[in-house]
Amino acid sequence: MDQSAYPDALPAQHRLHWYVIERVLGQGGFGITYLARDTNLDQPVAIKEFLPTEVAARRADALVRARTAEHDERYRSGLDRFIREARTLARFDHPNIVRVHSVFEHNGTAYMVMRFEEGETLAACLERRHALPEAELMRVLLPVLDGLELVHGAGFIHRDIKPDNIHLRPDGTPVLLDFGSARYALGQPRTMTILVAPGYAPFEQYYSSAESQGPWTDIYSLSATCYRAIAGRPPMDAIARSKGILGSAKETMVPANVVGVGRYSESLLKAIDHGLMFSEQQRPQSIAEWRKELQGQPAAAAPSAIAPAAAAPAPAVARRSWLTPALWIGVGAALAAAVVSAPALLRSGGNGAPPTAQAVPQPAPSAQAEKDVLLERLNRVEDELNREKRRREDAEKKEAEARLEAQRKRVEPVQRAPVKKPPAAPKVEVASAAPPRVAVAAPAPPPEIVTKAPPVEVPKAEPPGPLALAEQARTRGDLPEMVAQYRRAAASGSAQAQFRLGEFYSSGEGEKPNHLQAYIWFSLAAQAGHAGAAARRDQVAALLQPAEVQQGDRLVRERRRSESPR
Repeated sequence: MDQSAYPDALPAQHRLHWYVIERVLGQGGFGITYLARDTNLDQPVAIKEFLPTEVAARRADALVRARTAEHDERYRSGLDRFIREARTLARFDHPNIVRVHSVFEHNGTAYMVMRFEEGETLAACLERRHALPEAELMRVLLPVLDGLELVHGAGFIHRDIKPDNIHLRPDGTPVLLDFGSARYALGQPRTMTILVAPGYAPFEQYYSSAESQGPWTDIYSLSATCYRAIAGRPPMDAIARSKGILGSAKETMVPANVVGVGRYSESLLKAIDHGLMFSEQQRPQSIAEWRKELQGQPAAAAPSAIAPAAAAPAPAVARRSWLTPALWIGVGAALAAAVVSAPALLRSGGNGAPPTAQAVPQPAPSAQAEKDVLLERLNRVEDELNREKRRREDAEKKEAEARLEAQRKRVEPVQRAPVKKPPAAPKVEVASAAPPRVAVAAPAPPPEIVTKAPPVEVPKAEPPGPLALAEQARTRGDLPEMVAQYRRAAASGSAQAQFRLGEFYSSGEGEKPNHLQAYIWFSLAAQAGHAGAAARRDQVAALLQPAEVQQGDRLVRERRRSESPR
């Protein structure tokens, strides 16, 4: 295991009870997953360690602690949620849902022990093959739906479905991994960009509480995953889509029935577009409903306009009824109300309302009102994202200053001690004894002996590297020099420098944003192993046209070929 690639990870051969760590399988913003050996049963297992790097850090003694006292409450809340998630998942024994064997607390954090599955992620498969034919896509999708329907029935949501979290066994059967509920205990606005996967997360995951999320949220993410398998790229990010809907940007998402026409069935493409509806109320509300659409069966008919109120519950009740037995109570109350009101129904001529209490239909909200609500939500989300960006930049600036200060202390020159010269010999005058007085020259003094002290070796200060010089230039506000130094470091293969260049071009720091350049640099950083570059690349790709994405991929391949040894 290359420990340098995962500085926060436990080292190989580290023992957790009777489990021995072998290597890191992957790391995200909220945890590290290891391949380990169960020495009791002598079999491999996957172990996920709760380690949200934004609020917690590992000490030299392997203990995990909150970074500050302010972070302690959020860390504890997330840890409790992680443990509850593991206990919930352990109740499911489904071939397409990750199998949890146990969970335990150790090192100030918790560890989820899961069955280790051979194979590769759907993301890796799509990276290699670009797209999947319909028959193969359905062989992946339908088993995942079966497992997810079981999870939804228990009142649990995945919240982080994307190709990286669908694992394909060697026989092609899928396993749904990495349920993302624990991260929502840390779901402050300042951690928002970690909470969602751009392109795969619906808009309600950016702004709303968990109460507004449900099976329709996972259906959006599954639809986005299918879109990626059809189009070769994820759909447009929800933030960019909201701008298009409001008319503030030209980008609009190309629907699946356009990108997949002629290659996939009409029922599949329509179901994907239905699952990708921007408004959560317009999407299928359950896995069963969406499965019928995928298989070409007609969707359930909408309730009749003249049906009793009990048959069409208020939106707030309908959104939460999948979580609790309140729906059954509501149905029972509605039936009782129908029995009690039967005489009145007959007296009113069968129209269901007494003459003195006519039901007045509520007008539907206007399109402008819906746009106003959407604009308010979008402004709130963008403000939160901008605050997080500034916080991240301030933290990076402080880290760079601390590194420079430490470097100056290491290379501070040693003061040379002064070398004393021996005193010169005095001149002696000798006078003759007999007159006349004759001046006799004194004998010449012995030659002055100068002793040279041995030279004192002074350690040479190592010149700062391109990354440090780039940070110095950023501090001075010298953007051209900063970019030049980042490019020097990027040319030598520095994934960090390539990622910084991607951030520079995507944010438009000092100039107009260049999303194509940002896409190229994020792609190079992702291929060089930077942990967060792939997500940023996908986010920027959503702002590009398909032709621009293809051009960027071609330029990345050409650059990689030019850098490879001949």
